Amino acid sequence: MTSNDDDSSFYGGKRTERQYDSSSGSSSSSYSGTSSTGSQEPTERERTESEIEDDIKKSRHDKMRAAELHDVTKLRQQAAEHRADAAKFFKKYRQEEADMVKFTQYSAKYRRKAEALIAKSKDAMTKAEYKEAEVQYLEGGKLERAKIKVAKYKEKAAKLKGKAAKHEAKAAKFTSKAAAKKQKAHAFMEKSKTHEADAQHFKKRADNLERAQGR
Repeated sequence: MTSNDDDSSFYGGKRTERQYDSSSGSSSSSYSGTSSTGSQEPTERERTESEIEDDIKKSRHDKMRAAELHDVTKLRQQAAEHRADAAKFFKKYRQEEADMVKFTQYSAKYRRKAEALIAKSKDAMTKAEYKEAEVQYLEGGKLERAKIKVAKYKEKAAKLKGKAAKHEAKAAKFTSKAAAKKQKAHAFMEKSKTHEADAQHFKKRADNLERAQGR
């Protein structure tokens, strides 16, 4: 009995030791797990006041450069808009100039026609006057025929003169139109040159500002 108790006690002690070791191992494992999972991740370093001030200065500098760039681009935009307006008014100037030349040519054409008709009218009147000079030496049928011829020459001269007057009126109308077109053409040219000068002004300001910025 004693031997069995001793054996039982002995084996029981072994079991207790093994249980202790197992418990110890479990405890150790639990501790090491807590140690691995409980450790904190490294956090970002807190920035110093001087570093923050440097960031503020850099942001202000970037903002200032952006504002300067905006000023330059705005000036160049205004220059481009004035160049576009200058081109637009120059195109209108050319259109009015073309109309002026066209109306001037029409006027000259009708004036030449009027001059030719006036010349024919004068020739007819000269013939009428020549015939009238012969009338005093004629008698009978010749006299009557001569008078009829004189009347016809005078009628022809009057008709030619009337046509000439109409052509002169047309020439005058086209001359007036040409003058109006010329006036409008010069007005558009003035506007074109004004916008061209403004474009140069804004471009120069943009160039000066860009040089001042060191770009």
